[in-house]
Amino acid sequence: MSATPAVGIVGAGFGGLAAALELKGAGIDSFTVLEREGEVGGVWQANTYPGAACDVPSVIYQFSRHLKPNWSRRFGRQAEIRDYLREVSIETGVREHIQFHREVVAATFDERAAIWHVEMADGQTLTFDVLICATGQLSRPRLPELGAPEAFQGAQFHSAEWDHSVELAGRRVVVVGGGASAIQIVPAIVDAAEHVTVVQRSPSWVVAKYDWTPSRLEQQLTTRVPALLSLYHQAMWWWFESRYPLVLRRMDPLRRVWEAHLRRCIRKVVKDPAKAAAATPDYALGCNRLLLSSEWYETIARPDVDLIRAGVTAMSPTGIVTSDGREIDADVVVWCTGFTATEYLAPIRITGRGGVGIREAWADGPEAYLGLATSGFPNLFMSYGPNTGSLTNTLVSMVEYQAAYMRQAIEYVQRRDVALDIRQEVHSAFVAEAQERLQKTVFTSGCPGWYTTDSGRVTTVWFGSHVEYRRRTRHFDPAVYEEIPRRVDGRAPVLPISASAVAGV
Repeated sequence: MSATPAVGIVGAGFGGLAAALELKGAGIDSFTVLEREGEVGGVWQANTYPGAACDVPSVIYQFSRHLKPNWSRRFGRQAEIRDYLREVSIETGVREHIQFHREVVAATFDERAAIWHVEMADGQTLTFDVLICATGQLSRPRLPELGAPEAFQGAQFHSAEWDHSVELAGRRVVVVGGGASAIQIVPAIVDAAEHVTVVQRSPSWVVAKYDWTPSRLEQQLTTRVPALLSLYHQAMWWWFESRYPLVLRRMDPLRRVWEAHLRRCIRKVVKDPAKAAAATPDYALGCNRLLLSSEWYETIARPDVDLIRAGVTAMSPTGIVTSDGREIDADVVVWCTGFTATEYLAPIRITGRGGVGIREAWADGPEAYLGLATSGFPNLFMSYGPNTGSLTNTLVSMVEYQAAYMRQAIEYVQRRDVALDIRQEVHSAFVAEAQERLQKTVFTSGCPGWYTTDSGRVTTVWFGSHVEYRRRTRHFDPAVYEEIPRRVDGRAPVLPISASAVAGV
């Protein structure tokens, strides 16, 4: 048996930590996690805006083998989720493998040695046998392309780069966007601000968020009886899994009934007909992210909140100019305009076999076999890769399935001393299957938002259930890969980690 492969993991969010935990649990210690920030957490480290919280119950928004019994709320808040990930990294020993403030800018596959050369922002080059990219879909903030945005004389920032030095009390605040961050931010700041204007091109479907503080009895039971906590975790997971059929087009009759009910609820709370119309989506329920809030409609119904259904075309010294010609004065502009979710792995420059860049390989949009591997890029695996996003169940279970698959692949690489490249015919067949099955879902019904590329191709969401994905990734099948033997003796060294590189232990 060959030496254990050196594994590089890019990113220390849920995906990167899931991979690290899986390897650590299997006795594979030859891995290094490269994290560009100063702490673990991914989006939960970066997004510190007011009201930031999860829209999946905490009991299933956590690692299945590291269940926390004492969440302060049914839906975890940003700081608590970040702290949970930090605690898991410490308790499991994974943190010893993490290097912080280490940004990857490029990765090139060496065909002769069958290893990856990874270039860091500081100019250092590292080498790994296997590279796992866990950079996530929501890591690069997206801002609208406007002429002279610096013309605005007030404060402006993206929700994922919240400027806590900016005072909102008594200020006129414009929030641009109507997605998940906006519906959390606006209710959280409305009492402090003098006036809030929400500018959104397309409203979201929003349903009630049944959140509460767990009772003392519940916390004591789940703490003292781990089996009960595990049972609760499984029961909630299956409850969410039962929602999968709702994304299929054959459920359209039921969907229309639900949409009609939600429209009535909007009109009941938002009395102003113009506001109600601006808050009501004109696309199918479920084709975009279904948002949870019990405060959104009550907030936008307030007289000190305006809701404008338009885009932003320009900035002026005193505010913004909307696509319908209005000029909105503002002291602060908050961009809740999402992320470049279809630009997987960007801005890392990744070069595979034959000198082909991954952007070139993905000219028609990001694609990967089971969201894990792209043909032409041996021993490169992805966590939360193309077409593995889920709207019906927890993302955490998806990245755990992927981590187990990648661990099996790494063990195979060790036994055979090879690099694995997904066969082109297997890759192409999966991509064709994905696009065909997506046509049977609501995701291809003309949805706005970030699930599709500019050409309209859906590249982010999984087309099946979590049960199906777990079945298809449970056992690693080497037959779907081409084996590339090493041509020279030697192996990528395990990168040593200095104490100074590990922060916050």
